[in-house]
Amino acid sequence: MSYADDCKDLRLESVIGFNGLVPNGLQYTPCGKFLCYPLGSIVVVRNLIHGGEKHAFLDAENNQEVSCISISKDGQYLVSGHTTEGSSTNDAHAVIWDLQKAMRNCEQGTPSAGGCILHYLHQHKGKIKSVDFNCDTTHIITLGGLDDNDLVLWNIETGEKICGSPAATDSANCIRWLNGRNDRFVTCGSLHLRVWEISYSTPKMHALNATMGSMRRIMKCIDISNDDSFAYAGSTTGEVLMFRIDRDDIKPYDVPESKRASLQTYNRERFSKGVISVRCIINPATGNTNILAGAGDGIIQILNPKLELIQTHRVQLSGAVTSISLSPTKNGFCVGTELSQQYFVDISTFTPELCGTCHYGKIQDIKFPKECSEIFVTASVEDIRVWKATQKEELLRIRVPNNTCHTIDITKSGNAIVSGWSDGKIRTFLPESGKLKFLIPEAHADSVTALAICDSEHQDNTEWKIVSGGKDGRVRVWKVAPSHQKMIHSMKEHRGSIHAVKCDAAGKQAVSASADGSCIVWNIAKGIRILALYESTIFTDVLLHPDESQYLSCGTNCKISYWDAYDGSAIRVIGGGDGKMTCLDIQSDGDTFVSGSADKLVKLWTYDDGLVIGVGKGHSGKINKVAISPDQKRVISIGNEGGIFIWDLSGFSK
Repeated sequence: MSYADDCKDLRLESVIGFNGLVPNGLQYTPCGKFLCYPLGSIVVVRNLIHGGEKHAFLDAENNQEVSCISISKDGQYLVSGHTTEGSSTNDAHAVIWDLQKAMRNCEQGTPSAGGCILHYLHQHKGKIKSVDFNCDTTHIITLGGLDDNDLVLWNIETGEKICGSPAATDSANCIRWLNGRNDRFVTCGSLHLRVWEISYSTPKMHALNATMGSMRRIMKCIDISNDDSFAYAGSTTGEVLMFRIDRDDIKPYDVPESKRASLQTYNRERFSKGVISVRCIINPATGNTNILAGAGDGIIQILNPKLELIQTHRVQLSGAVTSISLSPTKNGFCVGTELSQQYFVDISTFTPELCGTCHYGKIQDIKFPKECSEIFVTASVEDIRVWKATQKEELLRIRVPNNTCHTIDITKSGNAIVSGWSDGKIRTFLPESGKLKFLIPEAHADSVTALAICDSEHQDNTEWKIVSGGKDGRVRVWKVAPSHQKMIHSMKEHRGSIHAVKCDAAGKQAVSASADGSCIVWNIAKGIRILALYESTIFTDVLLHPDESQYLSCGTNCKISYWDAYDGSAIRVIGGGDGKMTCLDIQSDGDTFVSGSADKLVKLWTYDDGLVIGVGKGHSGKINKVAISPDQKRVISIGNEGGIFIWDLSGFSK
């Protein structure tokens, strides 16, 4: 792979996405003007004042997925914990960010501006499970994951490690610092809750286990009352447990404790699928501490000081409630769910308002309508979604439960979305209402993995064709008439799953890329092979140059290959990167093309020279598809982390 001398970073214009699986991942800044949340390997800072359209992106450039975040009480800093892929022996990083600078970048419209990283923290292995700031924003505690399970204290100003300790004999899950003391924090986890005190002069951490009697619970989340008297922990069995967390100051080992943290009570009506988020709130009328509990079944409810359920303040949301963040400026709170939904709930009325939505699983495909850059369509787990590109808003959602949409295409007139699904069916929907237009059952024996529309300039009363490829290795041609759909050809020459199908402009030929190491060019009218392209790789994508003189392919050998469209001979091969290549798209003038790969990078190439002129960094997982907008102003990439990344191409125009 060769880079041009003037190779630049692609500017990340915007993202659509939110990782709802991160515990307490959705948080207000103390000023209430911004929301912070993780998406893949970046943290998004979203300005709520300007309609939520301005963003800043905190990218640690380590390609490690964000596993936890915390914001300091003064709003000066944000810390993100990350997780590594594969081996649990790899270093997992924590990063301290200048949040004030990120918010200024957001307001000034420079989302990817750098200079926000203050310190990288290197100590944990595999994963950082939880992080938190102390009350005076001088220190941070980080908690390692299952294979690490260590606590480490850090100095914020210097980024240096102060001391550390094993969190417990069993796995710990969450940290929360006391609100009024900078030397005490609480951890909870499997069968334990511990109150810690830090001796800064030694330095050393001293833990005291809370007494729980015969109670044995796995606790996933924790919050501390404003007066630091009680800790409230959510259990996997559906209780909120209230602990008094008083303890003595550090004593010699031979002096008995006179104060000891202990379990006080818990709710008798359990929440289904466990309590996975809790937050203390003050009742303004009485001054008492109530508890917001978020459950695994999507219920969020207020409990009174005796941990009795207040039935009038209960609401059902879509997906397990993983985040609750109280608004500093409004009488309500923001909620994030594992299905990547964001809600705002008004406390007085307790009615939820959906304020953000995105895919919650990996996104498989993306398409723009012909000559329309304002709208694009994505395919993912259980649904197809239509988006408005400028406002980054979801316009339509088409759900097919218990199925995954692998591939989509849009007719030239824009009046139908054709899709291939994991149940082997081809479904076609109306783009405005989302209603099913027609269904081809048993289109393939297994999943429909690729398809393309031919003769898409049709009118409603004329016939047109679909070319589909399946996991079974078959390529099939379908005739679509106003009254019926009919298979006219079934070609079985591939011996592996079909990863891509593309048709020429006239709708007379199609090329299919397969896992068997071949790309085959087909005569659509006759259903016979014209050419075959062979290489020692698993082909993942193929496309035609706009002048249809060449084919461009990529595969798991990390190469991009050029082929002559006349005789199928190889013209040139260029290195694509360090990871296997997954997808390609080309500009309408054929001068530049874009690629995505398993190394998590989006690359912009010159076609003739085969040089990289732009690189986009932000994905934390494999990139599945890339698409250049018809007006050539942006590239959209989608990946395994469920994010939609929109990249600006204006700096690369002629």
